[in-house]
Amino acid sequence: MSSVRSIAVFSNLFPPQVTGSSVQAGTLARKLVEQGIDVTVFTSHLDKGTPAHEVADGVHIHRLPCLHLPKLPIAVNFPWLSFTMLPGNFSRMKRVMRERGCQVIHVHNHMFDMAFNGVILSKMLKVPMVVTIHSIIHHPNKVYDAILSSADATLLRWAVIRQCARVIDLDNLCARYRESRFGAKNGTLIPLGTEFPEEPSPQEVDDLREKYGLEGKKVILSVGHLHHLRNRMALIRGFARTLDRSPDSRLVIVGSKNFEPAETLARELGVEKEVIFAGKQPRNVVAAFMALCDAHSMWFEMDTGEPSSLGNANIEAMLMGKPVFGVFDENAYGSGVLKHGENIFILPYEDTDAHVESTILDLWGSPERARTVGEAARSIARRTFAWDTVTRQHLDLFESLIN
Repeated sequence: MSSVRSIAVFSNLFPPQVTGSSVQAGTLARKLVEQGIDVTVFTSHLDKGTPAHEVADGVHIHRLPCLHLPKLPIAVNFPWLSFTMLPGNFSRMKRVMRERGCQVIHVHNHMFDMAFNGVILSKMLKVPMVVTIHSIIHHPNKVYDAILSSADATLLRWAVIRQCARVIDLDNLCARYRESRFGAKNGTLIPLGTEFPEEPSPQEVDDLREKYGLEGKKVILSVGHLHHLRNRMALIRGFARTLDRSPDSRLVIVGSKNFEPAETLARELGVEKEVIFAGKQPRNVVAAFMALCDAHSMWFEMDTGEPSSLGNANIEAMLMGKPVFGVFDENAYGSGVLKHGENIFILPYEDTDAHVESTILDLWGSPERARTVGEAARSIARRTFAWDTVTRQHLDLFESLIN
């Protein structure tokens, strides 16, 4: 029988905010409740249409008064920045944690101020703290990057990372970041958990095809907020090179538009009709886009030339049996999980445009191979990223810290 009875989750981002880390934090909380764990969430009260306290799917959610900060260039215009370290919040969290007998603090995102709240309460209540690193701090502006990297390597290193019992690495990129930036050796690899996307109705898919003129088109889908690290520039350039041989292809980019150079590039290349910027979409519409697409591609552009991990959208596409391609780390989740040409298409960092072009043309020219790779992708995604597996890994980690 597990010794884990009650945990506290600290996250500035939590549903109804829709970001990768908020979806992960929300789903993990719900899955832990399904395993009989009492879960208390402390988050920022950004959406005033939500109650300050509620129990949703068995999860006790406390939304704290906060300052909703404006979009700032140094924060890549992130729309959900908040400051929660206000009078009254700390004593409220302390009281609730004592009442609910929380045994572990799990912080999502080391860079936001809920991490500082977690550290203080961990010390005061003598409960172990775990941090999941969801994002690597990096900025395209060299001045901003120098400021942020310095703060990361000093303030966050000593005030957050070095104060926690364990760091959860979502992939090997996070592990390398943890070791190089913070000199921390206390990492545990637990990948993103992903559920099979809710199946859209045929009518929803048909309506989407009609709305965006996708009937009879071969569709490359790219889901994820558009910003400097997910800028799609190489994807757009490579896609544009295929159009003389595959004029019925379309590239659909779904996600908040925070990187204007991508749209500018599409206009300069004369492919503004073939590259569709659909903007931010609700979850059910994203699922319909996934259903109608023929392939999916999204990767993180790292200045260091390091390949990236998959990210949630690629995993969801794999779960739907779609072939996925991008500049990925073949060993992101350990040796032998991702296999180029077998369950994914891994492109090199050099001359990416040409490799995007050849991969798309290969997919269109070999539909049977595309189907086979898609099916293999579905199989490996179910084994590696299923929430049952990921939840069990978290419980094992929490239990080891309590014991």
